[in-house]
Amino acid sequence: MSDGNYFDGQADKVFQARDVYGDVHFHGPQQPAAPVLQVQAPPKHYRNNKPQLDLLTEIHDEALDRVAIAIVRGAPGSGRTTLCETWLHQHQDRFDRFYEVRVGHRVGADVLAELLSKLGYGLDEMPASLEARAAMWQSRTAGFKVALLVDDALSAAEVKALLPTRPGSYVLAVGSDLEALRARYSARDVELEPLSDDAALGVLTALVGEEKLAAEPEQRKELLRICAGSAAELNVAGMLLARPDATVRRLLARIRAKGALASAVFDVAYDLMGEHEQAGYRFFGAHPGSGDVRLETVAAVLGLEEFEAEDALQKLVSAKLLEVIKGRYRMSELARLHAAGLAGDLEEIVVGYYARQGLEIAERALRTRWPEKIWEGFVPASLPEADAWEWLFAEQANLLAAAEAALQTGAHEDVIRLARALWPVYKDGAYPVELAAVSQDAVQAAQAAGMPLAEGLVRTQLGFARMQRRDWAAAREQYAAAAELATTPEEHASALEARGLAFFEPGLIARQQGRPDEAVSLLGQAEVCFRESLALAEALPDGRRLALIRMHLAKVVPPEEAALLLAQAEQSLKNEPGNLVKIRLWQGRKLIEAGSYEEGAAVLAELDSAAEQLRLHRERIAAFRSRAEAALARGFRDQAKAHVEDAVSVAQLHGFTAEATDLLIWLGRL
Repeated sequence: MSDGNYFDGQADKVFQARDVYGDVHFHGPQQPAAPVLQVQAPPKHYRNNKPQLDLLTEIHDEALDRVAIAIVRGAPGSGRTTLCETWLHQHQDRFDRFYEVRVGHRVGADVLAELLSKLGYGLDEMPASLEARAAMWQSRTAGFKVALLVDDALSAAEVKALLPTRPGSYVLAVGSDLEALRARYSARDVELEPLSDDAALGVLTALVGEEKLAAEPEQRKELLRICAGSAAELNVAGMLLARPDATVRRLLARIRAKGALASAVFDVAYDLMGEHEQAGYRFFGAHPGSGDVRLETVAAVLGLEEFEAEDALQKLVSAKLLEVIKGRYRMSELARLHAAGLAGDLEEIVVGYYARQGLEIAERALRTRWPEKIWEGFVPASLPEADAWEWLFAEQANLLAAAEAALQTGAHEDVIRLARALWPVYKDGAYPVELAAVSQDAVQAAQAAGMPLAEGLVRTQLGFARMQRRDWAAAREQYAAAAELATTPEEHASALEARGLAFFEPGLIARQQGRPDEAVSLLGQAEVCFRESLALAEALPDGRRLALIRMHLAKVVPPEEAALLLAQAEQSLKNEPGNLVKIRLWQGRKLIEAGSYEEGAAVLAELDSAAEQLRLHRERIAAFRSRAEAALARGFRDQAKAHVEDAVSVAQLHGFTAEATDLLIWLGRL
């Protein structure tokens, strides 16, 4: 930022003004995506499910004045997704846009990020929370009729977050446990039955050719019985029979050797794979959850060179057992269920990989130095910091699924590692429910493993999740338990620091809401905790710990003492951009508290750009609020309202619901 009244450089959008007392909005993504409408045609061997297709038409016709929802039900492998794609392909002219997204065990905010990316938005243009991304999705699609295919949905809440708003839109949901959509949104079921023998024969004929099947009529009949109308098994059987030397008789012989079960079709396909393809197939059976997987993960777990793993996975793609999405791989549910029976103890290896790799990368993204105190010889990953952050957000759903799997198998230390690996993703408040769940599991794991240091650490993490939800009593309970577990001055200092924050946050809110007596009491207790923590930190060799507690203590002391503490903290944390933003925030707030309104507001204005780039949206909200307080103190009510409105926009856009509510109440009084 420059003092001169000029702009030098390049930018996508530039806005320049002296004082602004209203809203300034930039609409649309930086790189708008081309309209999406074309729906992939069904495969040539697809056989018509006319009653179900007619019912899908009826459901949409009867709901043109609202958003229609159809729940497509059927056994795995019955062709539910293909049914939806076929109907949409036949009725493209009804809609302005078509989008398809798979949910599975993915985090809802990540699913919405995929949809928003299809509108042209980059991750840096999206809010962080599920609620804010859902609002953005609804806002940006309100102008056109959307056809949305939601595949592998596991709950009604997941689908609800993805709903468009324009009447005439249509959501086709493939999944289970979606009953709540019927009661709340008048959704209707479409039940997909197994294919009839005639339709199943049509699928095989399209894949294999009539001549080969006609030559063995009795064997053909037996094969149809085994496949039992499953579109997935018919596809696999067709791929096997399409080999030049394959016959139905030989295929049946292989199936009978496996017990003549329906899943034997996959057994035969597995037997015909090479060694590396079989290993890749087993990997997906062992993989926790149903999230997409990086090639590097498969190679590392299986001990293969990346080119070897890629060759194997591409062969599985060709065999219709895997699909590729943006360079990542996923397996169909039916094949994954079969592969799980062959995985053996490979799941333990996959979970262990995510636990170790995840923690090493998390420490590279956000250095805490706690893992080496818990696990001797621990070393953070050596990749660039930006790559570490990208990896963590991309693997978030897989890390969470791995943590659940580790808990079920009693891999206690892996549960702890995974909870800490997710900390950088969750720490800024976008996922308080997930943070609480994984931290609670880690507390139980640490207790079972007899690891008091780890227990204290994850209890502090759990307390932070409670604070994000403003459950102050529960947060203090966790911090008190962490303090009891502490055995060293460093651990005591950390527990006292966290406990002080659990008094400070509600104290600050009480002061802002006009409850001075309560504020004085809470902030006084926070100061006691911070000063005790500072006394311990001053005797430790950890300069960073000392700097952090100085920064926290500065929040509750008079401006003169705060200025000295913040200057000392700034000197020690000068290479940490996130903490520098927090220091600048409190330098500005303390100037305003001391009556230097214009100077303090200028400091706060300067930090907004850096805070936005670092996704420190809580700090942005606090800065706008303090700028509003400074404007009010100077008699500029309109300017104060504009700052509060900016704070509300940030809070709503990024899912900070409680802060948005507080600000709206204050705005109503201005």
